[in-house]
Amino acid sequence: MSTSDGTAAIDRETAGAARLALRLMLEEWRLPPQGWEETAELLAELSTAVAAGDTAAVDALTGELEELSGSRVTRIEGAQDGPPDGDGKVPLPEPYRERVVALVHALDPDPTPGGARPAAAERT
Repeated sequence: MSTSDGTAAIDRETAGAARLALRLMLEEWRLPPQGWEETAELLAELSTAVAAGDTAAVDALTGELEELSGSRVTRIEGAQDGPPDGDGKVPLPEPYRERVVALVHALDPDPTPGGARPAAAERT
């Protein structure tokens, strides 16, 4: 998927906010399986918006992703002795991970010449 033309139209602030939300998704998010299905739909819409260079849509979809992440904050605040083991929440499923990594790279205003950088989760 070539998004270099479209991402040029997305301002740095919007792209940076989207990259941050996506990186947090890779590293920290835990959702129930149906939450990941909803997230996958937003990722597809975000991918389309990035390819089209639609800053307003990227900004709106980033906000929707950030709202989905709020459920994990509530759980952590409500936990007494750490997160419950049987809460049914799982990290980002592998089928979606590649899509998120591709979006992070597509939103990078200064891509590394000669290849892609490793994702934050791959560097740790």
